[in-house]
Amino acid sequence: MRKAAPPEFHAKMPPSAEPRYFLGISLALAATVIFACQDAMTKTLVHSYPATFIVMVRYWVFFLAGVYMAKTASGGLIANIKSKRPIVQCLRGLLLLLELIAIALAFRVMGLAEATSIFQSYPLFGTVIAVFLLKEKVGWRRVSALVIGFVGILIMLRPGSGVLSVGAIWALVAALFFALYMALTRLVGGIDKPQTSFFYVGLVGLVVMNLGLPFFWVHMDSHYVWILVALCFTSVVGHFLMIKALSLAPLTVVQPFNYLQLVWSVIIGYIVFGDMPDILTLVGAALVVGSGLFVFFREQVKAAKIVVK
Repeated sequence: MRKAAPPEFHAKMPPSAEPRYFLGISLALAATVIFACQDAMTKTLVHSYPATFIVMVRYWVFFLAGVYMAKTASGGLIANIKSKRPIVQCLRGLLLLLELIAIALAFRVMGLAEATSIFQSYPLFGTVIAVFLLKEKVGWRRVSALVIGFVGILIMLRPGSGVLSVGAIWALVAALFFALYMALTRLVGGIDKPQTSFFYVGLVGLVVMNLGLPFFWVHMDSHYVWILVALCFTSVVGHFLMIKALSLAPLTVVQPFNYLQLVWSVIIGYIVFGDMPDILTLVGAALVVGSGLFVFFREQVKAAKIVVK
């Protein structure tokens, strides 16, 4: 088992490592801005066109990016698309596809910030899923954080007040699908290569959505075509930036900055759509984000203890 780095490694990092951390954080921040812009473009498109059509076109580009990644990686295309857990990989791909459709449907009827706030609850669902699916043990601190996080979700949903909407349910479903996707990703993380997992996501989405091509296909106005092209392009750029960021800085450094996507969503939602979340949504989002960060922190503490042992 790999030993943990000595304390002086963290206290006295080589000068060459600091710029890499700064660059990794910078790329992650750029990715969160791009992801928020993607959500705005998706919201614009699904107001006029079916969410299934938008997702289908995105998967054409996603699949090509997956093939390129597998082909250019060490070993070549054939070696990098072979999976030791193909069924799990296919299930991952299906879950991510369902998540993209669900969040697109949420954006159609909800404000950008509201839908993103609810979706940011996925780490909380992920922790619960990890207990049952991955058999992980959760202490009282993380349980307390989960309870607070779910209180935040209830504040945003406001069940019984007449505010609960179909869009909010879709955003919650999207968060659940994404949490399941992340749990299965952790299952295959130590078995298959990253480029293998990326390829399967694109392949499954491409196959499933193209089965419905005759039903999903619509003709678009030229103005919306360019928005869709920009959406596909930024999807590839955003994922590339995040992958690059994680190659320059560890997940423990990068992950907390991902929550800034909610801030960009509030700003972009107000500028583009005139949406401003109410005070209860902001309070609920703060509880969800805060509890999510704490859960992530406790997971890192637990992982560090396991490595030291």
